[in-house]
Amino acid sequence: MKKTLLLTLATMLATTLSAQKYVGGDISLVPAYETAGDKWLDADGNAINTTYSDGMITYLRDVAKWNAIRVRLLVNPANDDGVVDDDYMATCQDIDYVKKLGKRIKDAGMSFLLDIFYSDTWTDVSKQWIPGDWGYDSTTATETLAAKVKSYTTEVLDALTDYGAKPDFIQLGNEVSYGMLWDNLTGKNKSKWFVTSSTYNAQEANIKRFAALLKAAKEGVDASKAAGASIILHCERTETAAHCANFYNWVTQAGFTDFDIIGLSYYPLWHGTLTNLSSTLTQLQTYFPSKKIQIVETGYQHTTPSSIKSSEYNTSSTWPYSTTGQTSFVKDLISTLNNFDNVTGLYYWQPEECGNGADANGNNRVMNHYDNRGFWNNTWKSGSHTLNSKDALMALKTFIGEEDDPTQETDVTNQYIVNPSFTNDISGWTNTGGTAQWKQNTWAPLSNYCEFAWTDNAIVDQKVVQTPTLPAGSYELTINCASDKNSTGVFLIAGNQSVEMKGTGNVETSSVSFTVTSETAIEIGVKLQNTTATWVNFDNFVLILKTTSGIEAITTCTQSNNNAWYTPDGRRLTAEPTQKGLYIHNGKKIIVK
Repeated sequence: MKKTLLLTLATMLATTLSAQKYVGGDISLVPAYETAGDKWLDADGNAINTTYSDGMITYLRDVAKWNAIRVRLLVNPANDDGVVDDDYMATCQDIDYVKKLGKRIKDAGMSFLLDIFYSDTWTDVSKQWIPGDWGYDSTTATETLAAKVKSYTTEVLDALTDYGAKPDFIQLGNEVSYGMLWDNLTGKNKSKWFVTSSTYNAQEANIKRFAALLKAAKEGVDASKAAGASIILHCERTETAAHCANFYNWVTQAGFTDFDIIGLSYYPLWHGTLTNLSSTLTQLQTYFPSKKIQIVETGYQHTTPSSIKSSEYNTSSTWPYSTTGQTSFVKDLISTLNNFDNVTGLYYWQPEECGNGADANGNNRVMNHYDNRGFWNNTWKSGSHTLNSKDALMALKTFIGEEDDPTQETDVTNQYIVNPSFTNDISGWTNTGGTAQWKQNTWAPLSNYCEFAWTDNAIVDQKVVQTPTLPAGSYELTINCASDKNSTGVFLIAGNQSVEMKGTGNVETSSVSFTVTSETAIEIGVKLQNTTATWVNFDNFVLILKTTSGIEAITTCTQSNNNAWYTPDGRRLTAEPTQKGLYIHNGKKIIVK
């Protein structure tokens, strides 16, 4: 009895400690996808909708180890009437929708972050429109609008609490970096906004108006049955530390200090590198040491964006636009956040995203466009969506100290590749048929890279390769490569598989998938064959093990080398393992304690 009691107390203590940090995502579209008939598959190919007790909710709790979920709330999303170019389907989260989803989250024992939009449609730094049913516009007196904000806040929080969906965190507005409730959808007048690149004195009236609306919202919380929930104030000016600091300094100067958490958006496409984020976090932690900080929105594309505007960042040289790049991004982000004691939350944006929810006739039922930041395949496969980015999804839990299960599949990113990013030479690679040389960075976004060089255009067969020995499994090899526009004959190769990388004049991310049925030496690299290119540069090889052929394949490998040790995903170790975990040795499962 004593041993059981001690174990229970230890478990309770561990739970209490881990509850100080939160990891999760904004899954506001899950019920919409469910209604549309979309099915997500887990890593083993099981339908998440039916395999887990409450589908995606309990899958994220039990498998991904998330402890919090974020959901947006709109006033009357059907009331936008197509006035703006955002589709109603993706902004369908009215109070009835959110009550049901919120209760599922609370019933699962997870923390619930409610993001109140105070609008009928999408809100962000560029658009903050007054709900149509409120009947107000940019000329409405601040006191009148504030009274409505207060009563509406109390009303929706009471409705949620009565339904069993009491929020733990309440976000007052979404990306309100320039204020909120500027005008109605018809007028779309921005005269009530302020910009963080200006000064407080130049915009004092609009900042004070915004602070008055925030005070009213907080009063609405305090008057509701959800009083006591932590209050989040959300800014997305993360790109520039001074602008982000201005926002919170100005709001507090205008009189609103009653918030608990600084909420930030961080998307590399718009906010740049982790150096930008670190600078912002440093300033905020310095100016507001008593406030907690949460990244309430983040995400990274698994597919190269169709176009990157001059005002946006191309970070593909750091994280390729691929499932591998997503994983690297998540891990690097968490490593950065762990440097800041005040950062207590991390939420991924729309991890459930898997396309438009189209029916058999191609009619969209969930959204009209998607961002390729989710973890599931956007296209149907027998009515279901495969989990493409398992490793990125599972990496998120390390933010709250959860370790990977050693019995689960793991990436072997770059493990078998020597000098994958050409740090200072091309050692480890074999060049045949011509000349290849290491070049220092002279143009973005490649870092130091390998350059093919030749004296004429009659290139028949030139390649830069290496030949690692790989265990059985399915692999994906990814590379960043650039060659002159419209060039042909440049190939990414892996064994007998290849993909042609047609030149655009810009750096492009390419990948090739291949399967190894038993432990085999595989040639990987870049090959020029009858190329029309006049120059070719490449960098950043990434090799990942996506799936394995199971214990049977590992047993086959061990029979050829009885002294070898393997991880459950088929990786051969160079020596007997010293770390705890499950391993394969002589065809048997062995647990090292």
